[in-house]
Amino acid sequence: MAEKLDPEQFKAGMRALAGAVNIITSNNAGHRYGMTATAVCSATAEPPTVLACINKLATTHGAVAKSQAFCVNVLRAEDWELSTSFSGAQSGEARFKSRDWTRLATGSPVLIDALVSFDCRVVKQMAHGTHTIFLGQVEQVLFGQKGKPLLYSEGQYAKLASLTLGEPLPEGLDYWGF
Repeated sequence: MAEKLDPEQFKAGMRALAGAVNIITSNNAGHRYGMTATAVCSATAEPPTVLACINKLATTHGAVAKSQAFCVNVLRAEDWELSTSFSGAQSGEARFKSRDWTRLATGSPVLIDALVSFDCRVVKQMAHGTHTIFLGQVEQVLFGQKGKPLLYSEGQYAKLASLTLGEPLPEGLDYWGF
């Protein structure tokens, strides 16, 4: 029988999985909530649905669960400082002060100059371990400022670089025979 996987080994492996950096926002009882998250993806195109995993201890979790709405704001590479603010460097309303926000169909805060924002109503949710998996049907999409997405891997921010067939790879990357 295989040994039980060590949670620290799992976490170390997941740190190697690069992810787009997003700010998940919600509005509840007149208060804005938000957090940085990489556990976000497209679930289906018909109906248009995104999946977001939110830690049950995060204040944003309670707002999403109560309001049954959230917005996924996809950050541009230049937005790394905003990501840091929403990951704990600042708290509460102070995080929203440095940028311009609006609201769409659900009333969740929408970052005007995000790469793209997906305004969602929760259609399903499932608790699993320390997190809740929220499926949000997309009500509206707002395309903001063009740019490259902000990525996060191995505890660092990064930006996407395009590789052309035949172009030498940047130092440190392995060639996989594209």
